[in-house]
Amino acid sequence: MLMFDALVPVKAVGAAIGAAGGAAAGAGAGGVAKFSVDPDQAQKMIDGLKLAIEKLLELREKGGEIEFAGAPGPDPYSGFATLAMRKTAGGEPGGYLWANEQAQKALEQTIKNIEKALAEYKTTDEAAQTAMRG
Repeated sequence: MLMFDALVPVKAVGAAIGAAGGAAAGAGAGGVAKFSVDPDQAQKMIDGLKLAIEKLLELREKGGEIEFAGAPGPDPYSGFATLAMRKTAGGEPGGYLWANEQAQKALEQTIKNIEKALAEYKTTDEAAQTAMRG
């Protein structure tokens, strides 16, 4: 099994990701969760993470559209609701665009961690095979 670290960018999301992904006990409080994957399945996991990044990029465009949406009417309530909606969708910490970017960075780093673990595994496996041959 390959052991690798998966970055969890947001604490609230971290617990759900950790539980769903089979993270080690105590993981998912934000930061890093420990995972393992069968070496034969590592590339499949990397491909899935890359697909998730693509989906985040698509969703980022939708968040950008919301960030620049206009008020539906001339009344002050529509204006205040629009300002709140823009802030929630925006790039400030806690906004959707910010969270989307943090998730992309975490997935990219996790991919790098899996690739590194896979390379180390292959090196160790080849060294063991060479040693067995004598």
